[in-house]
Amino acid sequence: MKKVQLSELSQDELKNKAKTLKAANTILGTMLIILALASGYLTLQQGFTVFSALPVAFLPMFVINITNLKKIRNEIASRNT
Repeated sequence: MKKVQLSELSQDELKNKAKTLKAANTILGTMLIILALASGYLTLQQGFTVFSALPVAFLPMFVINITNLKKIRNEIASRNT
């Protein structure tokens, strides 16, 4: 898959990409919270298992999505000024 630079995208494409990433971040963040709560509960009930580390394993993906969303918003803002 070819990576496209943000500067090559149109304003509408950037807004659409930002909207999609915002929805994905909301869903991923909610799922991470639920996963962390379930993992904490399972850790208390059964001790440390592989499921205890899952929230930590998925956290970098969430951080990368937030960073990408900020870059897109900055690009949109720079074009509006």
